[in-house]
Amino acid sequence: MKHILITTIATMELVGGAAKQKEFDASNKIEGHDLNIFYTDKTAKASDISMHKDSETDEVFTPLFNGKNLQGWVTVGPADAFIVRDSAIFSTGAGPYPSWLRSEQEYENFVLRFEYKTEGWYEGGVLLHAPLDGPGSKLGLKLHLRHEQKAYGLRSPGGIYDAAAPRSIANLPSGQWNYCEIKCDWPDLRVTLNDELIHDISMDTEAAFKHRLRRGFIGIQNIGCRASFRNIQIRKLPNREQIWQPLFQSGMAGMLEKGHSDWHMEEEVLTGQGKDGVAVTKAEFSSPFELQVWVKTIVNGNGGVLFNGGHGRLEVQCFNAPDSTNPTGSFYNIAPAKRLLSRDQEWFLLQIFNRGSTAEVLVNGESVSHARDLKPPHRGSIGFQHHTPGGSIQYRAARIRAIE
Repeated sequence: MKHILITTIATMELVGGAAKQKEFDASNKIEGHDLNIFYTDKTAKASDISMHKDSETDEVFTPLFNGKNLQGWVTVGPADAFIVRDSAIFSTGAGPYPSWLRSEQEYENFVLRFEYKTEGWYEGGVLLHAPLDGPGSKLGLKLHLRHEQKAYGLRSPGGIYDAAAPRSIANLPSGQWNYCEIKCDWPDLRVTLNDELIHDISMDTEAAFKHRLRRGFIGIQNIGCRASFRNIQIRKLPNREQIWQPLFQSGMAGMLEKGHSDWHMEEEVLTGQGKDGVAVTKAEFSSPFELQVWVKTIVNGNGGVLFNGGHGRLEVQCFNAPDSTNPTGSFYNIAPAKRLLSRDQEWFLLQIFNRGSTAEVLVNGESVSHARDLKPPHRGSIGFQHHTPGGSIQYRAARIRAIE
């Protein structure tokens, strides 16, 4: 798709004493080409008015931003971190990290188009496949945006943050509008900035991408800087992710209780309280598989996820004490986690890859431990442990799928 700049200002007419831009007919053509036209506000400069030519005339894009208010978006963090200014979403820089503006809907595969303009010194970004909790740039993807045209490797302007450096530095100086298109169609990720291809990635073969979440929210990140975003449009593409088997959809009817804990389930959140105990799935699962579960502990809370037989088998520890022997993500008494990436009273994501004789744990999107030479059986139930007498622990939206 070609990015075409119109060099003359749109015809204006006076309606009730106010200037109103005449709407272009959607069938306008330039040199015989169909156009998607992005409208600008009445104060826009000639250089700010842009058109985008589709290579496929049957493409249908849905606006994500109406140019008037934040309908269709949800502010996460301070309410004044994002406002509408000059028909654009404006990141004010207000509030502490983390704060972001997310779409109401989740998306898997899509083409996303938008324009952005940084104001002064800026860095931030656009989040893709971001979850409700946890670091969106680690669990999903972040297109890193900056005000300057300087390479910083994986953190360059236009980089996929801490995952892939851009092929080139294509952003314009602060104060000028940039046009970006992101096509995410697993396993392919293509990013074009100002008509320059800066990423063409096969995510299934790249270590930094292959374990990222493949579905989530689209978001605009606020890390204390100012920028404007407008003409945000999306076209959904077919979903391709392998179907997951949820473990909590049947409630406690799908679980067995062992030990002395009090367990209850509500809206796929499993809560354990009281004394030690474990809730175990009635179903059994064979390796190789990937297990995902969100976990939240109280202060100094302790628990774990058990597999290959449940209680007494392999345990992935949940204990957010920095100086502990087996902090969160450790294979208990087998392979301690090399760093702690989670905190009490905050939801964090555990991803467990069980391949039979070997296994790996990711916490909030980063690998923290590996276990090798694991003995059979490589099959069994999945257990969720409570191990803080008088306290509680929560597990949310556990799901499992077979892997190669």
